[in-house]
Amino acid sequence: MHLKRILSAVVAIPLLWLFILKGGALLFTLLIMAVAVIALSEYYPLVDDTADRFDALPLLGYGSSLVMVALAHGMSNPWGALLGVVFLNIPLGGFFLLSRFETDPKVVKHLLTHIFGLLYIPMMLAAVMRLRLDPEHGVMWIFTLLVTVAACDTGAFYAGTFFGKRKLCPAVSPGKTVEGFMGGMAGALVAGFVMKALFVPELGWLACLLLFPLAGAVGPLGDLFESSLKRSSGIKDSGQLIPGHGGLLDRIDALLFAAPLFYFFMVLGA
Repeated sequence: MHLKRILSAVVAIPLLWLFILKGGALLFTLLIMAVAVIALSEYYPLVDDTADRFDALPLLGYGSSLVMVALAHGMSNPWGALLGVVFLNIPLGGFFLLSRFETDPKVVKHLLTHIFGLLYIPMMLAAVMRLRLDPEHGVMWIFTLLVTVAACDTGAFYAGTFFGKRKLCPAVSPGKTVEGFMGGMAGALVAGFVMKALFVPELGWLACLLLFPLAGAVGPLGDLFESSLKRSSGIKDSGQLIPGHGGLLDRIDALLFAAPLFYFFMVLGA
């Protein structure tokens, strides 16, 4: 398992860096579109064990996610339009569900989980898009986000391994500890200060003291949230896309929660 994880990382990380550095905004948009569709395809079975990835409702979700990412790419202030796409899914999704009400009466449950999926995945990924499209420091914002999330994960792992005693949320993730959580915040803070000094100089030091510890806190919450979805459905991994790492949603769960925070600070010009 560890060898698979290492090999996957050795292949994926250089490709990702190359894609971000050399691919340009349009190719990055296509990458985020693919991530949104794949992550949604892993999300639906987590919230409904009877879900078919190619049923009408998931297909509507995939199409909507593509539109949402495209809007995030093409509009300077896309948030109203993105919410419009989400709201449009209420009557459209309701129509699909009501058409089969006799065989599956759980219309409200299916519709709510569908709408939440759009808010949880493509809406959060839209924040990643907007970070990349910053005209001066877009690439560096993406690097800073990814490095901070990775440093948080690394800090949490080692702090939890060597010092972990108090369980953080045993009902959801028995392996996570309070000490690991604090180590993740510390790792995010250290990595954030390094990235600020080297690549994002316009970010104020006071803002760093807020942004990076907060990112180190919300990232693990994203991990815990996805773990709760998996535990409630009895699924160990969201998928098998990445050998040794599980599904794509398993890899981006922390990023989905951290990206809007980074976007907020970028907009503030902190």
